[in-house]
Amino acid sequence: MDRRFLLGAALVAALLMGAGFAGLDRPLAEWVHSSGIEGARVFAWGLVALDVVSGMGVWIWALGWVAIVIGTLELRWQRRVRLGHMLIVAGLVQFAALQTMISGKDLFGRLRPLQVLGSGDWSHVWFAGGESFPSGHSAFYFGFLLPLAAACPIRWLRIVLVAIPVYVGLARIDLAKHFVSDVSASALMVSIYALVAAWLIKRWLPAPVHS
Repeated sequence: MDRRFLLGAALVAALLMGAGFAGLDRPLAEWVHSSGIEGARVFAWGLVALDVVSGMGVWIWALGWVAIVIGTLELRWQRRVRLGHMLIVAGLVQFAALQTMISGKDLFGRLRPLQVLGSGDWSHVWFAGGESFPSGHSAFYFGFLLPLAAACPIRWLRIVLVAIPVYVGLARIDLAKHFVSDVSASALMVSIYALVAAWLIKRWLPAPVHS
């Protein structure tokens, strides 16, 4: 896995999260709400399609389990060892991100932008029984696709793998379901988990043999 790529992703995510906490969250949410682009079809319909294809709308753990099972079979059959490792790592990183996300929502209780914009009360956003921080959709899509992107040797495919979760994050902001810090926090924790996975792979797994 490309650790420099993951470090870059972690840095960008950390900067965006910091900017959100420093004051970007509220004006950005208010601008999206008042600009007329909130709930744009390109985001609303596209996100629904992605959730159907990925299985997230049915069970958030399904994609990770499928990846782990396929990856394990690939290793057992010794057909595509690199792909097997990639799928298993992606599934495990996603699991870690999803579990952290669930714990974070319970711990922080942040209200969603649409809830705060509806009430107009910005004084009680955290620890208010909400489910905004961190973003579940971002944890799901970044959690699975970012490790795959870091392990992918094909440049254009890596771009596609990163573009999908970035699109999902933008969609959740546009739909007033999340603040920018919610989305970037999920991307940051995924980057950290993927970096740990990359270190473990380098430490314990032999380098792939090229024929």
